Amino acid sequence: MDGEKTRTKESRDDAKEKVFLPGTDPAAVCCFTGHRRLPEEFRGKIEEKTSHVVDVLISAGYRWFLAGGALGYDMLAERVVAEKRREHPEIRLILALPCRDQTGAWLRLPEEERSRNLREYQRLKGLADGICYVADFYFDGCMRERNRFMIERSSFCVACYDGRRVGGAGQTWRMAVKAGLKIYNTWPNGPTAVPSAKD
Repeated sequence: MDGEKTRTKESRDDAKEKVFLPGTDPAAVCCFTGHRRLPEEFRGKIEEKTSHVVDVLISAGYRWFLAGGALGYDMLAERVVAEKRREHPEIRLILALPCRDQTGAWLRLPEEERSRNLREYQRLKGLADGICYVADFYFDGCMRERNRFMIERSSFCVACYDGRRVGGAGQTWRMAVKAGLKIYNTWPNGPTAVPSAKD
């Protein structure tokens, strides 16, 4: 029986990987990027702004929402989209994951925090309409390739970015600017001016 359950889950995951077609119109695709650590005093405001902009995007015809499966803002955004889908069954939550062993780096987290995040990661994978893996296994640069994957397929980027140049959120912000995407920043008092487009 356990073997049957495992095969059923694997078949569902395999099917999800085929949902997001490369030919999807970028004009209907939004991606998310943000920091892995969100200050508790900002979290409520960030979630409120994310919820609002997703409502606006749905009204504007956006149907595909790409998120990277990382800790922090990615998971917050994924929860928001999954909740919106209850009222808007036409929208799709797609996880663009850098590799199949993405959570391997979480081993350095305290055990309780790691367990909590792993449960939420698996729950959100279960809620996703599609899963795209950029690579089978981690390699140096796979996070960057995941970010590029999302930017190349989107016309709008919802960010949670405090302005620092180091890190994946800043990298993806600059990719979005260089690619000419529309950008909305949910970070309270975060940057809105266009930064250097150097990639």
